Amino acid sequence: MAYAPLRMKVEADEDLEVIAACLQDALIPLASLVFDQKENCFHLLAHRFCWECAEEEGSRVLSTLTFQNVTDVHQRDLDLNSQEELLNLLTIHRLGQENWIHLVFSGGGEVRLKIDHFHGHLTDIEDPLPTPHRPNHSNINE
Repeated sequence: MAYAPLRMKVEADEDLEVIAACLQDALIPLASLVFDQKENCFHLLAHRFCWECAEEEGSRVLSTLTFQNVTDVHQRDLDLNSQEELLNLLTIHRLGQENWIHLVFSGGGEVRLKIDHFHGHLTDIEDPLPTPHRPNHSNINE
């Protein structure tokens, strides 16, 4: 299957589920997590594993994820002084009808975004590059 850059809107819970699947195992530089209070936007850069174009070794593609209408941001268990750190994104979700989007990282870190209403987008901004590190979930039930 030929690679086609992702350009996806997030406007409902179903969209968030698709975005979460696309970004599972993305590597996110801690320094790329930015909350623009003036514009009520939260941005991040993700080196997402390109599941749809996975070859034997696999590929990663640089993507941006932006949520608009963000009124507050909380973080838990992230060392904000370690700006070079790469975070491994496990999932993105909402619980029930609450107005918080949760970005959950391996190791227990989390970022919560309070939103007025859903509006965001995921966009690939570069072509995929080969990576020797394919995500491995074979030991999940161990």
